[in-house]
Amino acid sequence: MHDELIAQAQAWLTEDPDPETRTELARLIDAQDHTELAARFSGTLQFGTAGLRGELGAGPMRMNSSVVIRAAAGLAAYLKKQGHHDGLVVIGYDARHKSHDFARDTAAVMTGAGLRAAVLP
Repeated sequence: MHDELIAQAQAWLTEDPDPETRTELARLIDAQDHTELAARFSGTLQFGTAGLRGELGAGPMRMNSSVVIRAAAGLAAYLKKQGHHDGLVVIGYDARHKSHDFARDTAAVMTGAGLRAAVLP
């Protein structure tokens, strides 16, 4: 079980675009902190009525660029499947830590998918 958890964390590490969360996760892997790794890899954050919300940190059960990028890619695919190829995706952010970074990540995914994006505070 621990080997599978470490392998899952290492796979996440290779795809994490944020040096801060990569460093954090590498430290957890090096320390063999199975309890913390299990908490971070026990599932995924769920998108609710308030959007994605969670503690900042590395892994799929924390709020980070990797999670935001995956959610944005899912939304972009959904919008395109629904026929919204030329509309504008408006992305907001607030004063919370990393909110502006997550908004920029989302905009990059949307434009990469061929959609137009506007980032507004």
